Amino acid sequence: MTVDLRDRVAIVTGGGRGIGRSIALGYARAGADVIVSAARNREEAEAVAAEGDSLPGRIDAVQADVTVLGDVERLVERALSLRGRIDVLVNNAARGMRFVNDRFMSEPQPFWEADPEAWRMVVETNTVGVFLTSRAVVPHMLEARRGNIVNVTINQQTMVRRGFS
Repeated sequence: MTVDLRDRVAIVTGGGRGIGRSIALGYARAGADVIVSAARNREEAEAVAAEGDSLPGRIDAVQADVTVLGDVERLVERALSLRGRIDVLVNNAARGMRFVNDRFMSEPQPFWEADPEAWRMVVETNTVGVFLTSRAVVPHMLEARRGNIVNVTINQQTMVRRGFS
């Protein structure tokens, strides 16, 4: 079954690599105009945009940290500039255990030994970032009386693994 997303606008946070990259390319393949964001590595997001040049939908890259309100507002404004609306938000931007402990798989670390700033960065991205981006798009979706928000997460078994604070 082929999905037709022509004339649709999607934001994919963390769209420069991994799952976000695949989601962005999939939406563009189906004809949607996609804005991908990357917090730090704009080159990755721009590479996805270039990869989308041959697809029916357009992909634009925006460097935006979902934990920074001004960045989120700029991301939403860019999406609105395409067609005046946002049809889909994919909250994919995330930070994982490697930011807390780069040896988390081989040397699990108790949470009380974690660097508070690293922990804060993970929580800010994975929780506050979802709040800020959703908060920014929902008024536009309500006005249009349509829209979808997709939240990407990991499975419960990963979350309870030893050393995954």
